[in-house]
Parts: sequence; structure tokens; C-alpha cells
Amino acid sequence: MRESPVKRLVYAVFFSLLAGMLVAAYNPVEHVKADLRADTSGVQAGLHLAVRDLLRG
Repeated sequence: MRESPVKRLVYAVFFSLLAGMLVAAYNPVEHVKADLRADTSGVQAGLHLAVRDLLRG
């Protein structure tokens, strides 16, 4: 017996969302990239503040 098209669509949407969440949660490359971006931003902000403080006084 064949399943209804609606049921197949629901399964497809469910499994695609599940796969997307798994990739988003467990993709180590993206986590490393995000950490590097955050570290770089923090270093730049720290250097900017240090230069500003040195120029003030």
C-alpha cells in the first residue's frame, strides 16, 4: 500500500528539519569559525580601547 502524499511530505519536512538541526548543532568547523571570529573581535576591541586610553593620557 502507498502512503498518502501528505504523509510523505510531513516525513520529508520532519527529516529535513532534523538533519538541519543536527548539522547546526554538531558542525565543529562552524563552531571553530565562530570562536575565531569572536576572539578576533575581542582582540580588536581590546586594542582599540588600549590605543584610545594611551592617546588620552
